[in-house]
Amino acid sequence: MPIQSGKTAVGTAATVLPITSPNPFLLTVHNNDNTDAVYLGGPDVTAANGLVVNKIETLQFEVTPGDRIWAVSTKTGHNLSWLAITKQF
Repeated sequence: MPIQSGKTAVGTAATVLPITSPNPFLLTVHNNDNTDAVYLGGPDVTAANGLVVNKIETLQFEVTPGDRIWAVSTKTGHNLSWLAITKQF
């Protein structure tokens, strides 16, 4: 079961999480910041329309091949940790 992990710094412009897989994968995203929320969505994500990941919160998603998740914050240098576990058939 291939596993990818990393940390991505996001800011006020949408940043794509650098995860790719030819198979579906389980994605865990953790907001490392202890003061502010971060927002997830597509390439047009903003603080007004994104899915909120509160400070020190972890969320998990099933992602299909070719889909990408983007993140944005209301400040620069906002760190997210992520873990992607590829499903094997």
